[in-house]
Order: sequence, then structure tokens, then C-alpha cells
Amino acid sequence: MAGSVTGHKAELWWAWHQAATMGDWSLSFGTATTLTASIQTVDDYRVSQRPLVFVVPRLQGPAWRWPVEGLQIADGRVTATLGPQE
Repeated sequence: MAGSVTGHKAELWWAWHQAATMGDWSLSFGTATTLTASIQTVDDYRVSQRPLVFVVPRLQGPAWRWPVEGLQIADGRVTATLGPQE
């Protein structure tokens, strides 16, 4: 699937712990699924743990979830490679 999806609120979770909150985010689908987002809050310890999951809360229906395969945080931005949607 090629294309992209954007939103304004998302989170990174480690087990049942919130590791980071994000504002504006974008997913690009191609040979890999790539996340780019602005960071609002981050727990340095929790975000360094594995496995992490990228979660998009939804008002109706279950949250969208992707496992995080690679992660970089710099200058208030996160870039990640995601696995298949769960």
C-alpha cells in the first residue's frame, strides 16, 4: 500500500506505560511504514525500552497500533520505522 495518513495526536507505549506523546504526525506507506511526528512529552527511560508501540487513539473504534522497529528522537521530532499494523 502506498500513500500517507496524518493526524494531530498519537502516543508511544512500552507495555502499559506511556513513553511519549506526540502532536502532529504523519505515516508514509511504501516499502516501509515511516512515522514522523512532533514530540510533546517524552519519558527518556520508557522510550528507550523495547518493545514500543505507536498508538493512534480514536473516538470511535479501537486505537490504531503499529510496532516500532527503529526510532530516532532529535530536536523535538521523532522518526520511526514501523512494522505491520496490529
